[in-house]
Amino acid sequence: MASRLSDTIATMGPMRTRWTILLTLLATLATAGGIGVAAELTLEELGRPQLAPSGDAGLLAPITEAGRTGWDCTPEKAARATTARAAELPASER
Repeated sequence: MASRLSDTIATMGPMRTRWTILLTLLATLATAGGIGVAAELTLEELGRPQLAPSGDAGLLAPITEAGRTGWDCTPEKAARATTARAAELPASER
């Protein structure tokens, strides 16, 4: 009992069968080559150096528990305050 595929191949001529197999093989190789090229380009992008920060800004000092050193502004004073009255918040914010 022959399969449907072998019946189809048997009805095609031997030359047509060879061309079909050859073209299928070429299409498979072209697809594999395209996938390989795309994967290589992706790997090249991963190998490039990533964006690095340019360095600390000159105006901003590190923030510690005591606040930002060198900045004696109202928001810093309010952040260090222990009560709302000491933070000098507006009456609606208390």
